[in-house]
Amino acid sequence: MDKQLQNEITGTQVIVMAGGKAKRMGIDLPKCLLEVSGKRLIDWCVESLAEEGFRKFVFLLGHRHALVKEHISSSNYQIEVKYSIDPVSNVGLGKGKALKHALENGAIDRSMRSIVVFPDDIILEDNAYSRLLSSHIEAVQENAIIASVMLVPGTEYPYGVARVDNKNRIVSFTEKPFIREPTSTGIYVFEPEVYEIVDERINMEEPKTIELESVILPVLSKERKLSAFFIESDKWLPINTLKEYERAMKVLA
Repeated sequence: MDKQLQNEITGTQVIVMAGGKAKRMGIDLPKCLLEVSGKRLIDWCVESLAEEGFRKFVFLLGHRHALVKEHISSSNYQIEVKYSIDPVSNVGLGKGKALKHALENGAIDRSMRSIVVFPDDIILEDNAYSRLLSSHIEAVQENAIIASVMLVPGTEYPYGVARVDNKNRIVSFTEKPFIREPTSTGIYVFEPEVYEIVDERINMEEPKTIELESVILPVLSKERKLSAFFIESDKWLPINTLKEYERAMKVLA
């Protein structure tokens, strides 16, 4: 790794969205503490980034946050740590509100670029985060973008798909087809200018959850301010359901 990229890594904070529950799996734990092949999901996430040289971490916590803080403090990550604890909400916050809350309470440094990651998305690609950052910086310089997203070229659709004729007869049916459309892994790079869009577009008083993907990314893409970085589909292990959790355990065993 060249010195310039290492300097960029040093000057980038990692925002770890770790406030989710494992409710779809019927487990009363923060999802980031689920164990896969002898390690917690949060360990897979943090250790991968730390191995590439990232040191400044901001953990956005919610459900049973004390358990997560205890795990982080007892781990030998060799990183700098800050926390933002989601405020209590009857409707939930969503990733958008969690991010804005962390900006408002000062946990996120507004002067620094961020990589936003989720512990329940395991990335198996070597040096994926530093390569993402390098691609992002190049796009900033050449195309004046202010954000990047890590994509895979396609993914297995989790449902059966039918083709129906004009008489409502199903003429073909494919179980879990591979959809060849670029798919987000949920990993982003944000320049500080994105925080201004978060301030403007996300209302903490709105009585519903707000997601980055539904509010912030459409604005960035419409303004041609969002760049793409690709990894191979089999290098991404999302863990949102019990079936995906079981698959990850098999892959990483």
